[in-house]
Amino acid sequence: MPMFFMSYARVPAPRLRDASQDPNRLVFQFFDELCADVARHANVSLEEAGFVERPGTSSENSINALFGCQVFVPLYSKRYFSNPQCGRQWTAVTDGATQGARPNIVPVLWTPYSPTALPKRVKDQYPEEPEGIGEAAEDYARHGLHRLLDERLDLTERSDPDDEQAAARVAQVTDWLARRIVDLAARVPRQSDSSGGRNPVRPMTLAGLDDAFADPPFASPLNITVLAPTETQLPVGRDDVLYGPGVADWRPYGPAVGPLVEQMKATARNLGFEPTVVPFHKIQAELHSTQPPTAPWILVVDPWALENTQMADHAREFDRVRRPWTAVLSTLSGDDAQTKEQSDRLRGLLTAHFPRFLSEGRAGEQEAVRGLAGADVFTRWFSELAVATKIRYLRYIHSQLSQNGGVVRGDPENGPDQPRRPDGGRDNGASSDGRRVEGRP
Repeated sequence: MPMFFMSYARVPAPRLRDASQDPNRLVFQFFDELCADVARHANVSLEEAGFVERPGTSSENSINALFGCQVFVPLYSKRYFSNPQCGRQWTAVTDGATQGARPNIVPVLWTPYSPTALPKRVKDQYPEEPEGIGEAAEDYARHGLHRLLDERLDLTERSDPDDEQAAARVAQVTDWLARRIVDLAARVPRQSDSSGGRNPVRPMTLAGLDDAFADPPFASPLNITVLAPTETQLPVGRDDVLYGPGVADWRPYGPAVGPLVEQMKATARNLGFEPTVVPFHKIQAELHSTQPPTAPWILVVDPWALENTQMADHAREFDRVRRPWTAVLSTLSGDDAQTKEQSDRLRGLLTAHFPRFLSEGRAGEQEAVRGLAGADVFTRWFSELAVATKIRYLRYIHSQLSQNGGVVRGDPENGPDQPRRPDGGRDNGASSDGRRVEGRP
């Protein structure tokens, strides 16, 4: 496992002709130099020194490096704190999602960023000003490392005599950071690369983690009901490895991904919702009531649950009433041998219990009802349907209040309480004063 993991906000770079046009090239140049310094100070190989996710890097390798590193090195910038994937990486290393000891953090000031603008969960992690390197430390603290690297690149391209001074400043800051990483890495036990150890298995995706940088000013309610058996309610012959004492223990996509309930709650919070997992009977009356519902409602179904009479009745009732502020998702994992073997029969059960959602829903909604094969696609459709049901919920409330003479402010589709989309950003890389910014080709 690497000593340090470098986390950065990737600038999209489609159809590049060569590496010199890659807007992320300064990140990779800095990583290579930092990695060499760390390897030299720690007397380890370059591979053992550090890891950065480059184009084409597999998700498995990235997650293993993140969960096994001793030091986490985030490159602070406006773009970084607008990137949900970076926020999930931060959550992984700070909230105990990593297995074993948490890594130390050595933040790098990539572009100028005010301490007062940091997200709440990052407030105590502002980059330190290097000691003992004079003007180089002041330039770094004032302008950020991206600017120093950019100036060195420009001077190199013009063969300017000041090139040596610019290169020296970068080298001093990089070496100071490397020594800091080596020092902090020594305080964190190194994890084994072996998957046969006692460490718990690592998740295959970060999709179920919160974006640590998302700080919505509100939280919209979202009800989630799960129709899945516990280990004592399983149909005859069904393996219990994916189940537990309660519904919250259900792991349809395998132990590596973890409980689906936790994944849904984390995704919902990242979208700006306050999710509540409720038993069907607790809000069953809302399906038939003429009063405004308390929240949009998503029903998540394990098709094996439809062999249970009570759960099958709940599914039929949910479909028969089919309110506009409801949605259905079901799981049909391709990695579960029993589910794969029985897939045709299980799809038949879903078709028989949700005819209205299948016949009246849009193509994506129908796909979600028929069964989603993997954790990533489930998260994507859960996100889509959570937002869609909220919009329909707001429209329904709007229509009910209008009929009753109520007053509703704003357009439900464009109002201020729409959640931040999980892959949206607040920064397009532009500089307010026209200067060069990170990502400049």
